[in-house]
Amino acid sequence: MSASDAALSRLMLDGGRPEFKQAEQTWRTDLAPALEEMELERKQTIRDATQKTTRNGAVLLFVAFLVLFATRGAGMTMVIIGAIVVGGLWSSMAWVPLLRTKAQTKQLIVGAAAEAFGFRYNTLHPDLSGISDWRSAGQWLKLGKGQSIGNLKFGASEDEPPTPAFDVLKAAKLLPSYDDRKFEDLIEGQRAGAVFSLVECKLTEQQGSGKNRRTVTKFQGLLFHIAYPERFLGRTLIARQGWWKGFFGDSSLDKVDMVSKELEDAFTIYSNDQVEARALLTPDRMERLIALERHFSGGKLRGIFEGDHLTLALEAKDQFEAGSIWKSLVDSGRYVTALEEMGSVCDVIDGFLTREWVRDKL
Repeated sequence: MSASDAALSRLMLDGGRPEFKQAEQTWRTDLAPALEEMELERKQTIRDATQKTTRNGAVLLFVAFLVLFATRGAGMTMVIIGAIVVGGLWSSMAWVPLLRTKAQTKQLIVGAAAEAFGFRYNTLHPDLSGISDWRSAGQWLKLGKGQSIGNLKFGASEDEPPTPAFDVLKAAKLLPSYDDRKFEDLIEGQRAGAVFSLVECKLTEQQGSGKNRRTVTKFQGLLFHIAYPERFLGRTLIARQGWWKGFFGDSSLDKVDMVSKELEDAFTIYSNDQVEARALLTPDRMERLIALERHFSGGKLRGIFEGDHLTLALEAKDQFEAGSIWKSLVDSGRYVTALEEMGSVCDVIDGFLTREWVRDKL
């Protein structure tokens, strides 16, 4: 038994979640057979793309040598840079199928993990299935949202926030300014009757000008939106200590003093309802937030409790990736990781629902 298969067996026995009980069966009957076929395609794609890249590189190297010989070495640096750029563009189409395989792998594995919990998952990746050469790539780039040419499709929701979380956090000034935004890995569903959504977001900004112009990542991480079963009486905002200065742009909020000195040192909390804030942000719930950061290797967590929703932002690197495309796809460890990630999402939701609400529902 491989290490990843052993991890799958331990997950079923020691995971403590009913959603894990069918994990091994799902892996053996649904995921493994599909991934074996995709693995053959992955290996063939890499072989074909490597051969084409090597062949194109040899041709361009020969052309560059002829140019340098004819010019007696004049402009050597520009010739070499030009050869590298042209070679990369010339060979890039050969690697597009590998991007498709990566997206399909994510949808299959993370989708199966989400389904085990009764959730829905969508990579939100654009459809690359019709791109085979530069001409079809050009058509793909010219497509308008919601339009199609042949089997090339562009999702209408690509640039629109797929969950309410983005607009809520932006209005609360809990997200930075940006020029461009991108969303992927959407998870939606219900937990103990509470509707929730989770999406990965990346915000970038163009800084500098001319040769010094560069793209800077202002935020990359997860956005949670949980419809709370009971409306909040006030407005409460939280953030990791040291991340935010001031009053969150709302002078009606006052600083909340927590019972636990350790948690008070870890978070900055402001609210216009001190009693409700303390009742919501109990030590065990705050510990769940810290555990969420730890699991996703993230930080700078912040959020808002208002109306009928709890909304959180957590900065973190790419999540729900289902493993590297450069390694064998037939690895049950990919599925184990996805299931554990779903479990962590549930931990946060469960921790903030009232005991009366979740009774007999979990």
